[in-house]
Amino acid sequence: MTMKWIAGGVTAAAGFQAAGVSAGIKRSRKPDLALIVADRPVPAAAVLTKNRVQAAPVLITKDRLRKGSAQAIVINSGCANCLTGEAGLQDALTLTSRVARELTTTDGNVLVASTGLIGRRLPLPRMLRAIPTLVKHLSRANHTDAAQAILTTDLQVKEAAVQSTMDGRICRVGGMAKGAGMIAPSMATMLCVVTTDVTIAPEFLRALLQHAVTGTFNRISVDGDMSTNDTVFALASGCAGVTIRRGTKEANTFSAMLTAVTGRLARSIVQDGEGAAKLMVIDVVGARNDREAQACARQIANSPLVKTMLAGGDPNVGRIAAAAGASSARFDPAKLEIAIGPTTLVVRGVALNSDTAAVRKLLSRDEVNVRVHLHAGRGRGRMLSCDLTEEYVQINAGYAT
Repeated sequence: MTMKWIAGGVTAAAGFQAAGVSAGIKRSRKPDLALIVADRPVPAAAVLTKNRVQAAPVLITKDRLRKGSAQAIVINSGCANCLTGEAGLQDALTLTSRVARELTTTDGNVLVASTGLIGRRLPLPRMLRAIPTLVKHLSRANHTDAAQAILTTDLQVKEAAVQSTMDGRICRVGGMAKGAGMIAPSMATMLCVVTTDVTIAPEFLRALLQHAVTGTFNRISVDGDMSTNDTVFALASGCAGVTIRRGTKEANTFSAMLTAVTGRLARSIVQDGEGAAKLMVIDVVGARNDREAQACARQIANSPLVKTMLAGGDPNVGRIAAAAGASSARFDPAKLEIAIGPTTLVVRGVALNSDTAAVRKLLSRDEVNVRVHLHAGRGRGRMLSCDLTEEYVQINAGYAT
């Protein structure tokens, strides 16, 4: 399989347009309302937050995706529309109804997502006034405007796209995402839209999307907090003229493309974590099974002490060992092995007298690799995390849109 990265985001795949405008939701007047539209209703799927407290847009999207198709996704930043009760549901329904009317489609074909402060209602009148302008700006060229409009505390726009040739035809997968805080997805306010121009049944699309999410978005952590609004969407236009069926080499290729895009977007979320300066890649090997390895890696990734160790460049390997031991992974501590980069710091459960200056230098890099070997089996797991800095506390002590 030959797959290559290409420019673009949610409109890299044929059959999609996007737009992003300011609807006055944010005080800053930055773009805060995005729209992604297919030429017609197409197969659609989503992976939604597992948080028991779910925002109004999550409930509406979940219900509308039962039929397995959609034509548009409207997303706002600056307000999560969560803990808003029946009024919040009605606000979201009114918003999608207005979008549907402008697109001359049915309400049920419009999915919705929101991100921002919890506990406030949408400034609906302002948003409704912005819809005609939003629709007017729909274009294949405006994918970055849409990606910009969904950001909250993010510092960087997050887009990715790949293409591959199947059956002699060029097929593409593109996407955009947002997220910098409340990041511990389990399907922070993490949102993603992925589009493709292949033809695929909704049920299979969702299965492959879930597989991609499990290995990418569900393996990142900025602060260990799961959002009420996390949503990953997928739409398939069919414009490439290639059909993806189970058990075929095309299915394997498409799955790899999907995972590549979500993987790059997931990595960009961690790199852009609130206040983050360093990326930490945690690999756990030698666990009894993959599930235990992943649990161990997640425990390390979410540990505030490990994250502050990274922030300060302090080679306190005991913090990594303690986090590993606090996980559900079962192993013999006398066999534990830990390394940071190429430097082994713990062997057979005993900390070595390592060159502190050299380890500090490793911890000062933009990307730090931590490897933990449990010597209990063949299970493997990986997590992406980042450091925890004073800036993270400042951002979240007084968050404003």
